[in-house]
Amino acid sequence: MSDSDSVTPRRRRRAAGDDEDDQLYTTGGAKRMRTSDVDDEDEDDERSLSEDGPLLPDNFRRSPRNQQRQQQPRGHQPGSLVRIEMTNFVTYSKAQFSPGPNLNMIIGPNGTGKSTLVCAICLGLGWKPHHLGRAKDFGEFVKHGEEVAIIEIELAADPESHAENPVITTKITREGNKVEFAIAGKKVTNKDVKALMNSFSIQVDNLCQFLPQDRVVEFAALSPVDLLTHTQRAAAPPQMTEWHEQLKVMRKEQKTRSITQQALVDELKSKKHRQAEQQEIVDRLRERSKLQQRQGVLEQLRPFPLYSSAKKSWAEAKERAKAGEKQLAQLQRQVEPNLQAERDKATYTTKIEAIVSRRGKMVERLDKVAVEKKAEFIAKGERLVEVEARIKKARETAAKSKTSMPKLLQDKGVIERAMQNPPAEVDFASINIKRQDVARELRAAQDRRDEVREHIGSIGQHITQRQNIITQAEAEQQSLQTQAGQQVSKLRNASKDANTAWDWVQRHADHFHDRVYGPPIVEIAVKDPAHAAAVESAVGLGEMLSFTVTSSQDFKALQRALYDELKLDSINIRQSNQPLDTFRAPCSREQLQALGLEAFVVDLIDGPEPVLAMLCDNRNIHATGFTSRELNNARLDTLKASNSPISSWITPSESYQVVRRREYGDAGTSVRANALKGARFFTDAPPSHNEDAEIEARVNQAKREVTGYENQKDGLKVEFDQLTRQQKKLDEQDDNLRKEKADKQQALAQFNALPPKLANAQRKIDEARESITSAAALCRKIALEGDDIMLEKGQLAIDYAFAVNSLRDHIVQHVDVQILAIEAKSDLEQLQLRTKHERQLLKQCEQEGQRLAAELKIFLEQGKRLQAQCQAVEMDDFTKNIYDEEVSKWAEDELEVEIQSVQAQLELNGGGHGGARVLQEFEERAQLIEQKRAELADVEAVLAELDAKLVEIKGLWEPRLDELISQISEAFGENFGKIQCAGEVGVHKDEDFENWAIQIKVKFREHESLSLLDSHRQSGGERAVSTIFYLMALQSLARAPFRVVDEINQGMDPRNERLVHSRMVDIACSEQSASQYFLITPKLLGGLKYHRDMKVHCIASGEYMPDDWRTLDFGRLARTALQIRAGA
Repeated sequence: MSDSDSVTPRRRRRAAGDDEDDQLYTTGGAKRMRTSDVDDEDEDDERSLSEDGPLLPDNFRRSPRNQQRQQQPRGHQPGSLVRIEMTNFVTYSKAQFSPGPNLNMIIGPNGTGKSTLVCAICLGLGWKPHHLGRAKDFGEFVKHGEEVAIIEIELAADPESHAENPVITTKITREGNKVEFAIAGKKVTNKDVKALMNSFSIQVDNLCQFLPQDRVVEFAALSPVDLLTHTQRAAAPPQMTEWHEQLKVMRKEQKTRSITQQALVDELKSKKHRQAEQQEIVDRLRERSKLQQRQGVLEQLRPFPLYSSAKKSWAEAKERAKAGEKQLAQLQRQVEPNLQAERDKATYTTKIEAIVSRRGKMVERLDKVAVEKKAEFIAKGERLVEVEARIKKARETAAKSKTSMPKLLQDKGVIERAMQNPPAEVDFASINIKRQDVARELRAAQDRRDEVREHIGSIGQHITQRQNIITQAEAEQQSLQTQAGQQVSKLRNASKDANTAWDWVQRHADHFHDRVYGPPIVEIAVKDPAHAAAVESAVGLGEMLSFTVTSSQDFKALQRALYDELKLDSINIRQSNQPLDTFRAPCSREQLQALGLEAFVVDLIDGPEPVLAMLCDNRNIHATGFTSRELNNARLDTLKASNSPISSWITPSESYQVVRRREYGDAGTSVRANALKGARFFTDAPPSHNEDAEIEARVNQAKREVTGYENQKDGLKVEFDQLTRQQKKLDEQDDNLRKEKADKQQALAQFNALPPKLANAQRKIDEARESITSAAALCRKIALEGDDIMLEKGQLAIDYAFAVNSLRDHIVQHVDVQILAIEAKSDLEQLQLRTKHERQLLKQCEQEGQRLAAELKIFLEQGKRLQAQCQAVEMDDFTKNIYDEEVSKWAEDELEVEIQSVQAQLELNGGGHGGARVLQEFEERAQLIEQKRAELADVEAVLAELDAKLVEIKGLWEPRLDELISQISEAFGENFGKIQCAGEVGVHKDEDFENWAIQIKVKFREHESLSLLDSHRQSGGERAVSTIFYLMALQSLARAPFRVVDEINQGMDPRNERLVHSRMVDIACSEQSASQYFLITPKLLGGLKYHRDMKVHCIASGEYMPDDWRTLDFGRLARTALQIRAGA
């Protein structure tokens, strides 16, 4: 295949300032707005020829030199992709593609970023990530380590709508998954971008136009119904899709309306039959209804006879009440004189008792005044006692001052004599110097003593360490005689960090909530030593040294201890949360043996379940097969097959690992085999003699060091005792000097305090003299106060005597009035005895009058209540006629008899229970029948209208659909004919338009007949060929300006791939081709067909690309390769 100039994006670490170097361009040079779709690649070829000479044969060039100026390349169709530029997008730091107007082949190894171009087209034109079948969030498409990605896509302009090529810029921000769009530099919404895409008929969400790698399987699995939908969207006018949708909706509504129509017909028939059955019962019920109506009216008129009776009783009670009132008035006139005399005497008695009360209160007030005067008199006496006590105290104070005067004078003389004999001068500086010298010697002795003590302590630690070494070494010698000890020794040899961590875990087991399991080296055991190599290969060294915990709490605690405290870096910690029985084998024992394997690796070992579960989770030992015999090629092929349940197994010599890509079948299977190494950890080999000798040497060396340290310690103890005695002696010297200094300082301080003491003694003498002088004046002042109090006490005695006399006079008056009150009360009681019988007669007469009034009120209220009931009765014509003709003339008992008579007739009628309900149902059913008749008429009218519309739209849609499918079938069959096969496309027409579908029939062999394309009849490669031919059949009919197919050739054999490619080139590069084509593939066969209108983009990308892409010119390399080939 010939080469064309191509994009060469690459991935590498970016340094500051690399943006300019990272700029990648297509053949067209620097980024610019396109006004012409003609590439300048031919000019590059001309320059190459002028510089290098005629290196390439004429038939290897894109355009033979004799035709380059005769035929102009076709330009881009409106809406096709002119330029795609990406910055910090997925794999690219910066890359630019300039696609040709026809077929564009994007080739490059896996992982170089071919599908990144597909992602950029989808997201850059405004569609969501789910159309790619990859990441779900926009932010995941930003290159690792960057925050913002930018996609810029230039579309070919429609001359009728655009003055220049539209440029859509998409900015993706990782944080918040934000996406911003701009058209021609102006910020727009996603809705605006979609509107622009619709104007160009671009349908990225249609798998017939845009088929990314991760949705190839999805397209192949499209149902025939969905394929018809995508085909119409891709190749038919939008009106056909609208017609199809309208037909589906109308057909669904037609079915719904038909069901409703039949339901209405059945319901009407049922209800009419029911009406006929109930007619006789309804007639009898209506007669019963009339009797019930009469009974109801009679019940309503019950209050009228009762009202007439109550009205008569009220009139009689009224006459009785008037007679009682007359009798009461006559009795009141007879007893009135005696009652009036009683009332007058009661009034007099009340007045006398009021005078008694007033005079009693006056006596109480005068008594209170006398008591208050007496209290004041006693208080003055108490104050006189206080005055005498104060005089006595003043005299005692003066006597005390006279007594203390000689003592005060004596104290003053002692102080004056002491001041005449000052203490001798003291040299405190000399004492301080002596103390400083003693302190220096004391510090030196103390420091040396501390040094010796620390040295003794350090030697003790060294001795303890050596003794621990001896104990540990002896324990190691003993443990080497056990299997567990040998495994710990192997752990120590394999990893010192792991051994240190295991020792720490055993010593600090109480720090954890649950048990912490050590590395599998010490925790598990191989059942058969012959299988040790297989077990070690399956487990791996990393997991062999891992610790296992069963809770997140212990995981954090162990992680903190080993990593933060012990600083052990090369330690693995695993958390085992699932029980062992949750890890199920991928197949049964019988299936395993049928595959030539004997067991799974988990069956070869014993150990704690959490450790085994951890190994199942991390190393899949429950799914790794094992055999003790070598497997032949047939067995190996069975295990490698895509339907094999085993992905890894171990033989006596090798371990195998299978990687399967299910979508590619057997072609997507790869196997990695590694030679099996010998066992290191689970062998029965005894510990080596060298290890015992090394332990013995450590013990001897430690014992010699202990002896040396003990000798040093004994010498230091002697020195320590001497320093202790020296320190004690220096402490005593310092105490003596300190005491001498303190005594002299105290004597000097006492002498300096004598002047203030002298002044204080003189002050006390002066105060005593002043006290003696002022005591006589104070006594005279207090005596004058006592004279005033004595005069006040005499006046109070006179006031108290006057109050007592006044109290006596008012008591006499009070007693006189009380006697009058007693006499009046006695007279009143005599009068009350004489009128008692008269009052009783009057009371009885009043009570009888009240009873008659209450009785009258009851009859009145009863009459009003019955009157209200009568007024509440609604008198229609039927009711009024019964009242006027019958009830108005009846008594209460006559009405009751008539009601019972009607009730008897009702019972004879035999209507039974539920009659009212039956009558109501009959009438409601009659109304419902009329309603359903109207509904049925409406439904039939709607159905007629729907039928007419459905026939009309189907007449427009079906012929066009048949014509479209016929054209697709013709192109599809032509494509198959080119590869000596056959194919046709048809339409499955169902009663429901939702089930109309595309039917693809193919034939790949001469002796076969055409058969439906599905996943059961054809192979994966045949389905891939059929799929690409169907897409190519749409090419000439497509309304879309471009198509994208990513790795559609997966699973094809070379012959089919070559034929398909040739046919694709013919169609995409033909003069009738109306759209741009992108074919993306990671592999390329030699000798494929090439056309001058196709463009090949070779992607070179990866960490081995040079920093400056210009130093690696792939175009020049291709020309050199062709020159060598031509020379050969």
